[in-house]
Amino acid sequence: MSTGICPLGMAAVRSAPGHKNEMVSQLLFGESFDVIEAAGDWLHIAMGHDQYRGWVAANQVELLDEENLKRLRSCQIVVTAGYMTEVVEELSGRRFPVSAGSTLYMEAGGRFVLNGISWGYHGEVLGRQRPSLEHITLHARLFLGTPYLWGGRSAFGTDCSGFVQTVFHMAGIKLPRDASVQANLGESVHLVHEARAGDLLFFDDPAGDINHVGIYLGEGEVIHAHGRVRTDRIDHQGIFNTGTRRYTHPLRLIRRISPFKRPGPHQLI
Repeated sequence: MSTGICPLGMAAVRSAPGHKNEMVSQLLFGESFDVIEAAGDWLHIAMGHDQYRGWVAANQVELLDEENLKRLRSCQIVVTAGYMTEVVEELSGRRFPVSAGSTLYMEAGGRFVLNGISWGYHGEVLGRQRPSLEHITLHARLFLGTPYLWGGRSAFGTDCSGFVQTVFHMAGIKLPRDASVQANLGESVHLVHEARAGDLLFFDDPAGDINHVGIYLGEGEVIHAHGRVRTDRIDHQGIFNTGTRRYTHPLRLIRRISPFKRPGPHQLI
C-alpha cells in the first residue's frame, strides 16, 4: 500500500472520483494518507489521522518513496497554531498560506522537510504536549468568523464536525470526522449546567439523527460552525441565536472527551 502526503494548503477529499462530486473532507498541508486504489487521475485514500475514506485528485498530492517515508517517520511532528500562516519552499521561493492544524515535520536542528524538499515556516507550532481540555477553547476561538463549508476542516472554510476535529487535533486529541461518530465517544454529561468548557454538544434533526456539533465555552455559551464559526447561547433546549432571537438547534446530548496522547515522532498524521 502506497503512502502519500498533501503538499498544498489543502486538498479536497470527495465522495467519488471527479471535481464535481461532493467534498466530504479535506487533507490539510502535511497530512498523510494511504492509497486504497487508483482510478485514472484519482486516488481512493484512507486519511492517516482518522482513516476517513474518499477520493483525491492525484495531481494535488504526492506519493512518498521508501526513503522519504522513512525520513518523515524519523522527524518530530508539530502542528501549526496560527489561524493562517505561510510556508515557503526554500529552493523555488514558492509560498502559500496554510491553516491552523496543518502538519510540519522537523528534522534535527529545526529543519522542516516534506518529501525531500526543505521548507521554511515562521510561526507558532504545537509539539508533543500533554493534551489539555483547557487549550480547546483557546484554539476554537481562533476560528471565529471562518465561513461554513460543507466538508471543510480548515481556516479557509469548515463544517461543524470538521471544526471540532481540527480544534481537538490542535489540543492533542484525535476525533473521528463526523458528528454522528464523535457523539459515541467520551462520557455523558446529563445537564447543561453540569457541562465544562471543552465538552462537546450534539444536536439532532426532526428525525432524531445527530446532525450538528459545537464546543461548550462555559457560562452558557457555545462555539459552532453555522453560516460561519460563531458563538451563541446554549440552554437545555438548544442553541439560541442572539441575532434572530430564536432556537436553531435542539440539544440532544453532551459528551466529555478524555484526553490522550498526540501521535509520537514516528507516526505520520
